[in-house]
Order: sequence, then structure tokens, then C-alpha cells
Amino acid sequence: MIELSNDLIIIGTAVLVAANCASIGTFLVLRQMAMMSDAISHAVLLGIVIAVFMVGGRETIPVIIGGVLSGILTVSIVEMLYRTGKLKQDSSIGIVFPFLFAIGVILVTQAGNVHIDAQHVLYGSIEFVPFDTLYLDEINIGSKSLWVLGILAIANISFIAILYKELKISTFDASVAVSVGLMPMLVHYLLMIMVATTAVIAFESVGAILVIAFFIVPASGAYLLTDRLSHMMALSVTLGIASAVAGYLFAVLFDVSIAGSMATIAGVIFGLIWVFAPNRGLISRWRRISKQRFEIDLGIVLTFIQDEVNANRQVTPSILSNALGWTIDYSKKLSEFIQEKKFVEKDEHGNLTLTILGQRKAENYSTT
Repeated sequence: MIELSNDLIIIGTAVLVAANCASIGTFLVLRQMAMMSDAISHAVLLGIVIAVFMVGGRETIPVIIGGVLSGILTVSIVEMLYRTGKLKQDSSIGIVFPFLFAIGVILVTQAGNVHIDAQHVLYGSIEFVPFDTLYLDEINIGSKSLWVLGILAIANISFIAILYKELKISTFDASVAVSVGLMPMLVHYLLMIMVATTAVIAFESVGAILVIAFFIVPASGAYLLTDRLSHMMALSVTLGIASAVAGYLFAVLFDVSIAGSMATIAGVIFGLIWVFAPNRGLISRWRRISKQRFEIDLGIVLTFIQDEVNANRQVTPSILSNALGWTIDYSKKLSEFIQEKKFVEKDEHGNLTLTILGQRKAENYSTT
């Protein structure tokens, strides 16, 4: 058995959590169900605590089953409230998950000698995963978290690969999915089961806060970078892994919370994408809006010059500024631009007149 350092075990655990959550989170973001991951990640506490009480300890299989059942209960109640038509989905989620989570927190205080507490649930204990080892016939086969999360990764990959077509069609157009007999509600509940399973397995190591961050933040960043589902999934996993590794290095460097650092780095990466994304970023949107505004102003100024010249009135940049309510600098900038493009000519007195090309351009704007 190859011995791994504690640092590698912690990073490996975080990477597997990020990859598992980010891949499933892609569909949550596309389905506009980001809050559902928050609800499930908190509400599974109730099922976990009940499972702990029933078996008298934190056995892996009962805990997973209890958490998944609690997640399914959460989704079912949310759907029931939403389908009454009296509440929106976000309101339904806001009612259900605090209620179930609060019951779980109350039960945690009655856990007795079983080691489970609210701080562990929220922040996790990824620092201690190297010491939680798995034994096979009394032989230490390594970190339990790496094994369990590795099996989860295989399950998630298999789930997505087998139901990729169904997930894709039902995500983008549920009515089409119904028309071709794909049963989108069944696909929906299977997806929620995988979300619950991923949340239960992941948050024991990293806590609910980081699970929610990895479910939503990388997928949201990937959404701003591509329009293709396959590319979005790959980017989402990549961003999640990058956040996990960079977050751990940041935590070690500044001696701060590992889970908190990873969630923070994920948010920083998303912020950079939100600002600098090529097509959907803040800067590209600002440039696109500025270009559209400039095109509109160009049509306005050419049409104005044409009308003024036809009325035998003089047109100068200062007249443009006064008549159209623009600043002198902006009027001069626009005047220089239309001269460079050969739309207008300036006589010895500084008056602007349209060229033949400019007249055609103005006529195009007038007819559109």
C-alpha cells in the first residue's frame, strides 16, 4: 500500500468533492435549481442524525441511506408545496429546508456520546480525513474519504454517462422530453437522489458550506464561459478542482480555515470570470453596450447633419453638442470618427457636410 502524505490526502479529498459536486451541479445551475442544493445539503442532517441514533454510531452505509432519504423527503415536500400553485419554488425551498435542518440541529444536541455536532456539519473536518482510515481484514488500505469519494465519482460518472441524453433534453426542454417519452419527472428525482447522495458523502469531510459552494459556484462560472453542455461540465469540474487546490495552498500559507479558503477561492475565481468572460463577462457586456450606443449615436448624427444641410443650416461639432445634448468631447470624437470613415467632409469654416457614402449611410439608418 502506497503511503500518502497528509497534505496529499486532504487535497485529494477536496479534489474528489469538488469534481463530484461540480459535475452534478452543472444540471442544477442549468435547471435554475441552485437553491435546491442548499436545501438538500442542510436537510440531509436530519436523516444522518436519525441514522446515527438507530445504529448507535456513524456507520457509513446507514448514514448515506438516512441522508439520501432525508434529501428525497425535502425534494418531495418542496415539489408538493410548489405544485399547489400557491408558492413559488424558491419560497417552498425557503420554508422546507430551514424546518428540516432545525429539527436536525435539535436532534444533534441529543446525540449523546456519538461524535456529531453542528460545527462539524457546517464547516466539516477535512483537516482530520488522513486519520480516518479504512481497514480490510485488519489491513490499513488508506483514507476512508478517498475510497468513498472515489466510488461516488464512479457512480456520478456512470449516472451522467447512462442518462446524458435524458438529462440534457429534460434540462433544456421538459415538454420535448415528455413528447418523446423520456419521463422527465423520473429523471428529476434520480438527479435529486444523486445530489443528496453526493451531499451526504461529501459534507462529512468538508461540511455543508463547502458542498454548496462546489455544487453551484464552479458550474455558474462555467456557464459564463460556454454554451455547450459537455464543455460546461468539463469547465465546471476544472474550476472546482482549481478552487480546491488553490484554497488549500492559501489556507496553509495564511494558517486559516481550509474549507473557508476553498469556498473563498471559488468565489474569487467566479468573480474574475464574471468580470473578464469573453462573451458574458461584465467588461465584454459593457463593450457591447457601448458599441451599440455608438452605432445608434452614429445614425442620429448622420441623420441630423443630413436634415440640417437640407435646411441650409450649418453644422459643427459644437452645434451637434448643443442640439443633441452631448458633451463637446464626445461630439468631437464622433465627428472625427465619421470623417475618418469618409461619411462627412469638413470645409474651411469647419462645417460638416455628408459625402455620398455618408448620405447612403444616413438613408440606411432612416429606413431601419
